Amino acid sequence: SPVEYCIHPYGGSNKPPVGTELIHHRECEVGRDALRFRAGDPAELAKEEPKAKKPMGNPLIPVPQQEPCSYYGEGRSQSSRPGKPCIPPPSFWPYKGVTEWKTHLGQRTLAAVTPPMELTERRCGSFYLLGDQTWCMKAFDGSHGYGIIGLSFGIEERDIWGELVTQKFQIPVKLFDCFIPPERSPPISKTAPNNTVCPKNHLGEPKLDGICYGAAYDSFRVCLAGQEVTVAGRKYDTLEAQLKGFPKLSVHLKIDVEGSEWDVLEWLVANPHEWDKIRTLDMEIHFGFGSAAILEKYKDLTIREQLEREVKIMEGLLSRFYCTGSTLEVYRQGWSPQDNCGMEPCGEPPIYLANGFSVTAFAVSYV
Repeated sequence: SPVEYCIHPYGGSNKPPVGTELIHHRECEVGRDALRFRAGDPAELAKEEPKAKKPMGNPLIPVPQQEPCSYYGEGRSQSSRPGKPCIPPPSFWPYKGVTEWKTHLGQRTLAAVTPPMELTERRCGSFYLLGDQTWCMKAFDGSHGYGIIGLSFGIEERDIWGELVTQKFQIPVKLFDCFIPPERSPPISKTAPNNTVCPKNHLGEPKLDGICYGAAYDSFRVCLAGQEVTVAGRKYDTLEAQLKGFPKLSVHLKIDVEGSEWDVLEWLVANPHEWDKIRTLDMEIHFGFGSAAILEKYKDLTIREQLEREVKIMEGLLSRFYCTGSTLEVYRQGWSPQDNCGMEPCGEPPIYLANGFSVTAFAVSYV
Protein backbone atom coordinates (compact mmCIF):
# COMPACT_ATOMS: atom_id res chain seq x y z
CA SER A 1 0.00 0.00 0.00
CA PRO A 2 1.19 3.59 -0.54
CA VAL A 3 3.33 5.20 2.12
CA GLU A 4 1.40 7.46 4.50
CA TYR A 5 2.72 10.88 5.41
CA CYS A 6 1.76 13.62 7.82
CA ILE A 7 2.18 17.28 6.90
CA HIS A 8 2.02 20.02 9.53
CA PRO A 9 1.66 23.66 8.53
CA TYR A 10 4.86 25.57 9.26
CA GLY A 11 6.53 22.24 9.89
CA GLY A 12 7.57 21.55 6.34
CA SER A 13 5.18 22.09 3.48
CA ASN A 14 1.55 22.81 4.26
CA LYS A 15 0.47 21.36 0.94
CA PRO A 16 0.97 17.78 -0.20
CA PRO A 17 2.55 17.03 -3.53
CA VAL A 18 0.42 16.92 -6.66
CA GLY A 19 -1.23 13.55 -7.07
CA THR A 20 -2.13 12.76 -3.45
CA GLU A 21 -5.42 11.95 -1.73
CA LEU A 22 -6.04 14.13 1.33
CA ILE A 23 -7.51 12.59 4.48
CA HIS A 24 -7.86 14.47 7.76
CA HIS A 25 -6.34 12.29 10.44
CA ARG A 26 -6.25 12.98 14.18
CA GLU A 27 -3.09 10.95 14.79
CA CYS A 28 -1.13 13.35 12.62
CA GLU A 29 -2.04 16.40 14.62
CA VAL A 30 0.59 16.33 17.39
CA GLY A 31 -1.10 19.38 18.84
CA ARG A 32 -1.39 21.14 15.48
CA ASP A 33 -3.62 21.02 12.41
CA ALA A 34 -2.40 18.35 10.04
CA LEU A 35 -3.19 16.29 6.99
CA ARG A 36 -2.53 12.67 6.28
CA PHE A 37 -2.16 11.73 2.65
CA ARG A 38 -1.34 8.85 0.37
CA ALA A 39 1.13 9.42 -2.42
CA GLY A 40 0.44 7.95 -5.79
CA ASP A 41 -0.79 8.48 -9.31
CA PRO A 42 -4.17 10.32 -9.34
CA ALA A 43 -5.61 7.96 -11.96
CA GLU A 44 -4.66 4.89 -9.92
CA LEU A 45 -5.97 6.38 -6.67
CA ALA A 46 -9.31 7.11 -8.35
CA LYS A 47 -9.74 3.42 -9.14
CA GLU A 48 -9.70 2.48 -5.46
CA GLU A 49 -13.34 2.23 -4.48
CA PRO A 50 -14.16 3.05 -0.87
CA LYS A 51 -15.71 0.26 1.17
CA ALA A 52 -19.44 0.17 0.61
CA LYS A 53 -21.44 1.06 3.70
CA LYS A 54 -23.52 -1.89 4.87
CA PRO A 55 -27.24 -1.25 4.37
CA MET A 56 -29.29 -0.77 7.52
CA GLY A 57 -31.67 -3.52 8.63
CA ASN A 58 -32.94 -5.87 5.93
CA PRO A 59 -32.41 -4.27 2.50
CA LEU A 60 -34.35 -7.07 0.78
CA ILE A 61 -37.70 -5.92 2.19
CA PRO A 62 -39.00 -2.52 1.08
CA VAL A 63 -40.67 -0.24 3.60
CA PRO A 64 -44.27 0.62 2.62
CA GLN A 65 -44.64 4.34 2.14
CA GLN A 66 -47.58 6.46 3.30
CA GLU A 67 -48.89 10.00 3.28
CA PRO A 68 -46.76 12.43 5.35
CA CYS A 69 -48.18 13.40 8.73
CA SER A 70 -47.36 15.78 11.57
CA TYR A 71 -46.99 15.09 15.28
CA TYR A 72 -49.61 16.54 17.60
CA GLY A 73 -48.47 19.88 19.02
CA GLU A 74 -45.27 19.62 16.95
CA GLY A 75 -44.27 16.64 19.07
CA ARG A 76 -43.58 18.64 22.22
CA SER A 77 -45.83 16.63 24.53
CA GLN A 78 -44.29 13.45 25.92
CA SER A 79 -47.66 12.09 27.05
CA SER A 80 -50.58 10.27 25.50
CA ARG A 81 -52.02 12.30 22.61
CA PRO A 82 -55.48 12.74 21.06
CA GLY A 83 -56.36 12.44 17.40
CA LYS A 84 -55.16 10.11 14.68
CA PRO A 85 -51.64 8.91 15.58
CA CYS A 86 -48.88 10.09 13.25
CA ILE A 87 -46.68 7.02 12.71
CA PRO A 88 -44.25 7.65 9.84
CA PRO A 89 -42.32 4.70 8.41
CA PRO A 90 -38.66 4.14 9.24
CA SER A 91 -36.01 4.59 6.56
CA PHE A 92 -35.28 0.84 6.39
CA TRP A 93 -36.98 -2.46 7.21
CA PRO A 94 -35.80 -3.38 10.72
CA TYR A 95 -36.75 -7.07 10.86
CA LYS A 96 -35.40 -10.30 9.48
CA GLY A 97 -38.69 -11.01 7.75
CA VAL A 98 -42.29 -9.87 7.44
CA THR A 99 -45.38 -11.88 8.43
CA GLU A 100 -48.57 -10.73 6.76
CA TRP A 101 -50.98 -11.83 9.49
CA LYS A 102 -48.98 -9.90 12.11
CA THR A 103 -49.12 -6.68 10.09
CA HIS A 104 -52.82 -7.24 9.36
CA LEU A 105 -53.55 -7.53 13.08
CA GLY A 106 -51.38 -4.48 13.68
CA GLN A 107 -53.38 -2.38 11.24
CA ARG A 108 -56.64 -3.54 12.84
CA THR A 109 -55.25 -2.53 16.22
CA LEU A 110 -54.33 0.92 14.94
CA ALA A 111 -57.86 1.38 13.57
CA ALA A 112 -59.33 0.29 16.90
CA VAL A 113 -57.38 2.90 18.89
CA THR A 114 -57.66 5.81 16.45
CA PRO A 115 -60.06 8.41 17.89
CA PRO A 116 -62.96 9.23 15.55
CA MET A 117 -62.82 12.57 13.76
CA GLU A 118 -65.99 13.74 15.51
CA LEU A 119 -64.33 13.48 18.94
CA THR A 120 -62.82 16.93 18.78
CA GLU A 121 -61.30 18.98 21.58
CA ARG A 122 -64.27 21.32 21.33
CA ARG A 123 -66.70 18.47 21.81
CA CYS A 124 -64.75 17.33 24.88
CA GLY A 125 -64.54 20.84 26.29
CA SER A 126 -60.80 20.28 26.38
CA PHE A 127 -58.28 17.45 26.58
CA TYR A 128 -56.11 16.86 29.61
CA LEU A 129 -52.86 15.14 28.68
CA LEU A 130 -50.48 13.70 31.23
CA GLY A 131 -48.51 10.49 31.26
CA ASP A 132 -50.50 7.57 29.87
CA GLN A 133 -53.88 9.28 29.69
CA THR A 134 -55.82 11.59 27.41
CA TRP A 135 -58.90 12.74 29.30
CA CYS A 136 -62.00 14.16 27.64
CA MET A 137 -62.81 16.78 30.27
CA LYS A 138 -66.58 16.65 29.81
CA ALA A 139 -66.38 13.34 31.65
CA PHE A 140 -65.08 15.25 34.68
CA ASP A 141 -66.51 18.78 34.57
CA GLY A 142 -70.03 17.98 35.80
CA SER A 143 -71.76 18.87 32.53
CA HIS A 144 -72.78 15.22 32.19
CA GLY A 145 -72.85 14.20 35.83
CA TYR A 146 -69.96 13.05 37.98
CA GLY A 147 -67.96 9.94 38.65
CA ILE A 148 -67.90 8.90 42.29
CA ILE A 149 -65.01 6.41 42.50
CA GLY A 150 -61.70 5.64 40.83
CA LEU A 151 -60.47 2.05 40.56
CA SER A 152 -56.79 1.63 39.76
CA PHE A 153 -55.48 -1.87 39.04
CA GLY A 154 -51.70 -2.30 38.88
CA ILE A 155 -50.10 0.60 40.76
CA GLU A 156 -46.54 -0.62 41.47
CA GLU A 157 -44.50 1.85 43.57
CA ARG A 158 -46.56 4.91 42.69
CA ASP A 159 -49.88 5.53 40.96
CA ILE A 160 -49.88 8.92 39.24
CA TRP A 161 -53.33 8.22 37.79
CA GLY A 162 -54.89 7.78 41.22
CA GLU A 163 -53.13 10.84 42.59
CA LEU A 164 -54.45 12.97 39.72
CA VAL A 165 -58.03 11.74 40.14
CA THR A 166 -57.99 12.64 43.83
CA GLN A 167 -56.13 15.93 43.46
CA LYS A 168 -57.91 17.39 40.41
CA PHE A 169 -61.44 16.12 41.06
CA GLN A 170 -61.51 15.08 44.75
CA ILE A 171 -62.73 11.63 43.74
CA PRO A 172 -61.78 8.82 46.16
CA VAL A 173 -59.86 5.86 44.76
CA LYS A 174 -59.27 2.19 45.43
CA LEU A 175 -55.82 0.86 44.55
CA PHE A 176 -54.94 -2.76 43.72
CA ASP A 177 -51.62 -4.59 43.28
CA CYS A 178 -50.51 -8.04 44.45
CA PHE A 179 -46.96 -7.98 43.06
CA ILE A 180 -45.24 -4.91 44.48
CA PRO A 181 -43.78 -5.47 47.98
CA PRO A 182 -45.52 -3.10 50.44
CA GLU A 183 -42.19 -1.71 51.65
CA ARG A 184 -41.56 -0.37 48.13
CA SER A 185 -44.99 1.20 47.67
CA PRO A 186 -46.29 3.83 50.11
CA PRO A 187 -49.86 3.54 48.75
CA ILE A 188 -49.92 -0.25 49.18
CA SER A 189 -48.39 0.03 52.65
CA LYS A 190 -50.98 2.76 53.39
CA THR A 191 -48.31 5.28 54.41
CA ALA A 192 -48.85 7.84 51.60
CA PRO A 193 -50.47 11.21 52.49
CA ASN A 194 -54.21 10.49 52.39
CA ASN A 195 -57.20 12.81 51.87
CA THR A 196 -55.08 15.92 52.35
CA VAL A 197 -54.14 19.19 50.66
CA CYS A 198 -51.50 18.44 48.01
CA PRO A 199 -48.99 20.91 46.49
CA LYS A 200 -49.87 22.71 43.26
CA ASN A 201 -47.68 24.41 40.66
CA HIS A 202 -47.91 28.02 39.54
CA LEU A 203 -50.76 27.12 37.17
CA GLY A 204 -52.81 25.59 39.97
CA GLU A 205 -52.26 22.07 38.66
CA PRO A 206 -51.08 19.12 40.79
CA LYS A 207 -47.34 19.46 41.32
CA LEU A 208 -46.75 15.71 41.62
CA ASP A 209 -43.30 16.12 43.12
CA GLY A 210 -44.19 13.60 45.81
CA ILE A 211 -46.87 11.00 46.46
CA CYS A 212 -50.05 12.66 47.69
CA TYR A 213 -53.76 11.83 47.57
CA GLY A 214 -56.15 14.78 47.67
CA ALA A 215 -59.14 12.58 48.49
CA ALA A 216 -59.45 9.31 50.37
CA TYR A 217 -57.68 6.24 49.05
CA ASP A 218 -57.65 2.63 50.16
CA SER A 219 -55.33 -0.08 48.88
CA PHE A 220 -55.54 -3.84 48.54
CA ARG A 221 -53.02 -6.64 47.97
CA VAL A 222 -55.17 -8.00 45.15
CA CYS A 223 -54.62 -8.31 41.39
CA LEU A 224 -57.15 -8.21 38.56
CA ALA A 225 -58.16 -11.21 36.46
CA GLY A 226 -61.14 -12.80 34.78
CA GLN A 227 -61.72 -15.11 37.72
CA GLU A 228 -61.38 -15.16 41.49
CA VAL A 229 -58.33 -17.33 42.11
CA THR A 230 -55.07 -17.56 44.04
CA VAL A 231 -51.93 -18.31 42.01
CA ALA A 232 -48.45 -18.64 43.55
CA GLY A 233 -49.75 -17.08 46.75
CA ARG A 234 -51.20 -14.05 44.96
CA LYS A 235 -54.89 -13.29 45.17
CA TYR A 236 -56.78 -12.30 42.01
CA ASP A 237 -60.27 -10.83 41.89
CA THR A 238 -62.70 -9.88 39.13
CA LEU A 239 -63.80 -6.48 37.87
CA GLU A 240 -67.38 -7.63 38.38
CA ALA A 241 -66.78 -7.91 42.12
CA GLN A 242 -65.30 -4.41 42.31
CA LEU A 243 -68.08 -2.82 40.24
CA LYS A 244 -70.83 -4.31 42.39
CA GLY A 245 -73.24 -1.71 43.72
CA PHE A 246 -72.00 1.21 41.63
CA PRO A 247 -74.50 3.07 39.42
CA LYS A 248 -74.27 3.94 35.73
CA LEU A 249 -71.34 6.14 34.63
CA SER A 250 -69.94 6.36 38.15
CA VAL A 251 -66.53 4.66 37.82
CA HIS A 252 -63.25 6.00 36.48
CA LEU A 253 -61.18 2.91 35.71
CA LYS A 254 -57.45 2.38 35.16
CA ILE A 255 -55.96 -1.00 34.23
CA ASP A 256 -52.24 -1.76 33.90
CA VAL A 257 -51.94 -5.45 34.71
CA GLU A 258 -49.25 -6.73 32.32
CA GLY A 259 -51.37 -9.09 30.22
CA SER A 260 -54.15 -10.00 32.66
CA GLU A 261 -56.45 -7.43 31.04
CA TRP A 262 -57.80 -9.61 28.24
CA ASP A 263 -60.14 -11.89 30.21
CA VAL A 264 -61.41 -8.79 32.04
CA LEU A 265 -62.04 -6.77 28.89
CA GLU A 266 -63.73 -9.70 27.16
CA TRP A 267 -66.11 -10.03 30.12
CA LEU A 268 -66.78 -6.29 30.02
CA VAL A 269 -67.65 -6.29 26.32
CA ALA A 270 -70.03 -9.22 26.90
CA ASN A 271 -71.83 -7.49 29.79
CA PRO A 272 -73.12 -4.07 28.70
CA HIS A 273 -75.06 -3.49 31.93
CA GLU A 274 -71.75 -3.66 33.84
CA TRP A 275 -69.91 -1.73 31.14
CA ASP A 276 -72.40 1.11 31.57
CA LYS A 277 -70.99 1.75 35.06
CA ILE A 278 -67.66 2.89 33.60
CA ARG A 279 -67.25 6.58 32.84
CA THR A 280 -63.64 6.58 31.60
CA LEU A 281 -61.08 3.86 30.99
CA ASP A 282 -57.31 4.36 30.87
CA MET A 283 -55.21 1.27 30.36
CA GLU A 284 -51.97 -0.15 29.12
CA ILE A 285 -52.45 -3.09 26.80
CA HIS A 286 -49.99 -5.91 26.27
CA PHE A 287 -50.43 -8.12 23.21
CA GLY A 288 -49.27 -11.69 23.59
CA PHE A 289 -48.07 -11.36 27.21
CA GLY A 290 -50.31 -13.96 28.84
CA SER A 291 -51.31 -14.12 32.50
CA ALA A 292 -50.73 -16.44 35.45
CA ALA A 293 -54.46 -16.22 36.15
CA ILE A 294 -55.73 -16.72 32.59
CA LEU A 295 -58.98 -18.62 32.17
CA GLU A 296 -58.46 -22.33 31.59
CA LYS A 297 -60.13 -22.32 28.15
CA TYR A 298 -57.48 -19.94 26.78
CA LYS A 299 -54.33 -21.58 28.11
CA ASP A 300 -53.56 -23.64 24.99
CA LEU A 301 -54.07 -21.00 22.31
CA THR A 302 -51.32 -20.54 19.75
CA ILE A 303 -49.72 -17.10 19.69
CA ARG A 304 -51.66 -16.27 16.53
CA GLU A 305 -54.96 -17.36 18.08
CA GLN A 306 -54.12 -15.37 21.21
CA LEU A 307 -53.36 -12.21 19.25
CA GLU A 308 -56.45 -12.55 17.07
CA ARG A 309 -58.59 -12.86 20.19
CA GLU A 310 -56.97 -9.80 21.75
CA VAL A 311 -57.39 -7.62 18.65
CA LYS A 312 -61.05 -8.65 18.42
CA ILE A 313 -61.53 -7.54 22.04
CA MET A 314 -59.99 -4.13 21.24
CA GLU A 315 -62.39 -3.74 18.33
CA GLY A 316 -65.28 -4.70 20.61
CA LEU A 317 -64.53 -1.82 22.97
CA LEU A 318 -65.58 0.63 20.25
CA SER A 319 -69.19 -0.52 20.41
CA ARG A 320 -69.76 1.57 23.56
CA PHE A 321 -66.58 3.62 24.06
CA TYR A 322 -64.93 6.49 22.22
CA CYS A 323 -61.15 6.25 22.10
CA THR A 324 -59.74 9.61 23.20
CA GLY A 325 -56.01 9.06 22.64
CA SER A 326 -53.00 6.81 23.02
CA THR A 327 -49.24 6.80 23.46
CA LEU A 328 -48.61 5.30 20.00
CA GLU A 329 -47.49 8.59 18.47
CA VAL A 330 -45.09 9.54 21.26
CA TYR A 331 -43.69 5.97 21.20
CA ARG A 332 -43.10 6.30 17.45
CA GLN A 333 -41.42 9.64 17.97
CA GLY A 334 -38.99 7.99 20.36
CA TRP A 335 -38.43 4.85 18.25
CA SER A 336 -34.91 4.60 16.81
CA PRO A 337 -34.71 1.26 14.99
CA GLN A 338 -31.15 2.00 13.90
CA ASP A 339 -30.02 1.62 17.52
CA ASN A 340 -31.12 -2.01 17.82
CA CYS A 341 -31.90 -3.24 14.32
CA GLY A 342 -29.55 -1.21 12.14
CA MET A 343 -26.41 -3.36 12.03
CA GLU A 344 -28.35 -6.64 12.15
CA PRO A 345 -32.10 -6.98 11.53
CA CYS A 346 -34.17 -7.78 14.62
CA GLY A 347 -36.67 -10.56 15.04
CA GLU A 348 -40.27 -9.62 14.36
CA PRO A 349 -42.36 -8.35 17.28
CA PRO A 350 -45.62 -10.19 18.04
CA ILE A 351 -47.76 -7.56 16.32
CA TYR A 352 -46.77 -4.55 14.22
CA LEU A 353 -47.95 -2.16 11.54
CA ALA A 354 -47.37 -2.57 7.82
CA ASN A 355 -44.58 0.03 8.09
CA GLY A 356 -42.77 -1.97 10.79
CA PHE A 357 -43.78 -0.05 13.93
CA SER A 358 -44.54 -2.38 16.85
CA VAL A 359 -47.88 -2.01 18.65
CA THR A 360 -47.17 -4.78 21.15
CA ALA A 361 -47.64 -2.57 24.23
CA PHE A 362 -48.96 0.97 24.67
CA ALA A 363 -51.42 3.04 26.69
CA VAL A 364 -54.88 4.02 25.44
CA SER A 365 -57.77 6.08 26.87
CA TYR A 366 -61.54 5.88 26.42
CA VAL A 367 -64.66 7.75 27.42
